[in-house]
Amino acid sequence: MKLALEKTTGHHPAHSQIAIKNRSLPYVLCLAFTISCHFSKPYNYKLFPQDFQSIQREYDNYYHLAGCQPGETIASIGAGNGLKEIQISYFVEDITWFLQEIDSARLYDFYDVLAHHENIAETPKATFNLVVGTEKSTNLPKATFDRILMINVFHEIEARKDIMMDVHGLLKDTGELVIMERMGKNPGEIHGDCKYPRLIETDFLAEMEGYGYRLSHKQLGEEMSNLMFYVFDN
Repeated sequence: MKLALEKTTGHHPAHSQIAIKNRSLPYVLCLAFTISCHFSKPYNYKLFPQDFQSIQREYDNYYHLAGCQPGETIASIGAGNGLKEIQISYFVEDITWFLQEIDSARLYDFYDVLAHHENIAETPKATFNLVVGTEKSTNLPKATFDRILMINVFHEIEARKDIMMDVHGLLKDTGELVIMERMGKNPGEIHGDCKYPRLIETDFLAEMEGYGYRLSHKQLGEEMSNLMFYVFDN
């Protein structure tokens, strides 16, 4: 498989471009990078796959529940370093990704994450656009997306109403919003890593209804951690 990035003419084949977009700036910054097959350490993250089998396990256990389809244009809000989106792209081809994150340093780790995955597997067939947002705006293009993912991020959003109302205008008329969360079973439970409170399903669904989203379906991803996938119509 070959990775389709936003390229400019006349570049050496070993160099590709990824668009880094911050719509609060008057320009689009494109950074060229070289993907190296040799590096001393993978990237700045607590876990990383050792082989393709570990990538497949993550997809089979969790990420297939996001429902991504070939050829879709998908935004991932709070994408971090793009790990999960790269891994999905090994199993669902020709996705045009917009990876959105407010932490630009973490987002730019995408380069190292992609290089590591290419070192243990083929290059995923996908297009990746990196978008720097703010706490109150995603900076994503309007009426563009077949699907928007919020994977383990909703509970961390401070200006939740601003972001969720923004998301309405990002989806196509038939688009879907997919939210993955490890839900709490009792009030007062917190996440072990970020220490934010866990969401309680009744409160969460009432909040989403208040933002104008209709629950289409939900699915349990993992019983032990009460990991749930919720799909909402726009």
